[in-house]
Amino acid sequence: MLARAAVWGAILLFALALCGEAYGQAGALDTTFGGDGRVQTNFTTRVDYASDVVVQPVDGKIVAAGVVSGASGRFALVRYNTNGTLDTTFGGDGRVVTDFFSWSVDVAYDVVLQPGDGKIVAVGRAGGLGGTIALARYNPNGTLDTSFGGDGKVRTNFTGGDDFAFGSDIQADGKIVVAGRAAGLGGRIAVARYNPNGTLDTSFSADGKVVTNFTRGDDRADLLAVQADGKVVAAGTAGYFGSNARFALVRYNPNGSLDTSFSGDGRVWTNFTTGFDGAFGVAVQAADGRIVAAGQASLTLALARYNVNGTLDASFSGDGKVRTNFTPGLDYADDVEVQVDGKLVAAGGANFFGRNSRFALARYTANGTLDSSFGGDGKVTTDFTAGRDNAYGLANQPADGKLVAAGFAAGGARFALARYLD
Repeated sequence: MLARAAVWGAILLFALALCGEAYGQAGALDTTFGGDGRVQTNFTTRVDYASDVVVQPVDGKIVAAGVVSGASGRFALVRYNTNGTLDTTFGGDGRVVTDFFSWSVDVAYDVVLQPGDGKIVAVGRAGGLGGTIALARYNPNGTLDTSFGGDGKVRTNFTGGDDFAFGSDIQADGKIVVAGRAAGLGGRIAVARYNPNGTLDTSFSADGKVVTNFTRGDDRADLLAVQADGKVVAAGTAGYFGSNARFALVRYNPNGSLDTSFSGDGRVWTNFTTGFDGAFGVAVQAADGRIVAAGQASLTLALARYNVNGTLDASFSGDGKVRTNFTPGLDYADDVEVQVDGKLVAAGGANFFGRNSRFALARYTANGTLDSSFGGDGKVTTDFTAGRDNAYGLANQPADGKLVAAGFAAGGARFALARYLD
């Protein structure tokens, strides 16, 4: 009797160990999503990729936005059920495409959800070399929302050159803020704010638009976040094409003026190396208002954390800056999320230009050290194909903390999503 009990006890312990390995390891692929934690979606046989991803808080459905190729590029959105299948209540087959111009490339770079009504806002660029900032708003069923701009679409010119939006956020009052690049003087950080009906908000910098220069070269913002006090933080790169590009952050007051309580003039730049350093993602910590920027420092994934006044936060890795290697090639972060426990997760690519690049995620504790409970050493990579696979967007599921990364598989030929356990 005792021997049998001992055997069953050993079996039970072994089963629990297996369960812990299969289901409890943070950073492991979530096999309830697509069968193995990964999903790929084709629109065409050409280049289709996802730029960003969000999770609907009410039902947990996942929305990815990007571009679909064809005669010309178009905004492309896909919505998935929680198990990774296409949601046929969205656009009839889970997929929606939107043209701004039939003869040129239109690309969605970011997507946000409106609180309260479930409408979806995608932002990016429309047009050719003289491109414009473009926004489209969709009803929950995927149809264009005609209460926005008359036909669901809005375009905004800053200059006669190439203007585009890379990032967006929605304020508590429903106003939409976007950030990107305005042409002229090499390129400037551009921010615009819209009323809920799609018109420019003239209470923001008098005409709804503001530009900010850091250098004589190309300056641009890749993402933005609206703080709880209504101030707007945009993060990007100063001197993008220069020999010493740097992280660039700018903070605006709710009226669009530069916030001089942030580093004296509203602007902060940060060097990691003497090469290319650029910020591609930004998040504001809800608990203390500290700002986290993520991107690339030379060939490594890089994060910087700032105090509310714009100084580097020395409680984060000793000097406010962290660099993480995955491979000898180019590793970078394109997005960053703050989890409810204060941990930071960055997502991007490992060996971006290599023949077999992969999704790359890194998780850090609040003090900037790699979190060894995530993937064993704080780092996780995911292959979809033997070719180039990279992540551009990251979302934290509100219900269970699972992480969803979105990008492309096989060199941009397909939308690719992966979901990870928390």
